[in-house]
Amino acid sequence: MPGLIQRHNAVEEYAALISTNPSSAHRRRTRNLERSDAPSSGARAALSYEAEEWYEAVCPPLEDVQDFIRRFHADPDFSQDRLFAFLAPLVAFGVLFVVVVVAVQPHSFAHRILDAAGDHTEDVLKVGGMLVGGILLSLVTLKCAIWGVAEGASVVLSIESREERGRRESAGVPSSNMVLGGIFM
Repeated sequence: MPGLIQRHNAVEEYAALISTNPSSAHRRRTRNLERSDAPSSGARAALSYEAEEWYEAVCPPLEDVQDFIRRFHADPDFSQDRLFAFLAPLVAFGVLFVVVVVAVQPHSFAHRILDAAGDHTEDVLKVGGMLVGGILLSLVTLKCAIWGVAEGASVVLSIESREERGRRESAGVPSSNMVLGGIFM
């Protein structure tokens, strides 16, 4: 088992060396210093470290998320219209696929239409209307979802990070807490 742990540590060190994320290297270095200064309490320290790693993986720092979103904002090929143009055929195909899956069921409307010898123009028009309506509704939903994600990204970009707040306060601009405290005092 020690070989496995040694390999994991080597891989972690290598990943830290090739990482282009400056904040993660700083956090990892700080964490390693904290671990080396504090007396090791065995399993508890290992659990704490693992929980910290999982938390960082699931909830990355705001600065990292903002950098990620800024890269997409800077990319001229990544726009709402181009994303919609890419995803729209996939969504339309998905809706058609669902309709076909429903149509091949043993007691579906398609079997009733094909088995009966009568005139089923009204049934065919209903099916066609449901198909076209389903595709249009799914495309409108897709467009709204893309717009909502873009607006959410703009909100995340407008959030002030700790670094920005620290720079502003060091420049002498009062923080929002001080301003609000001064208004209500």
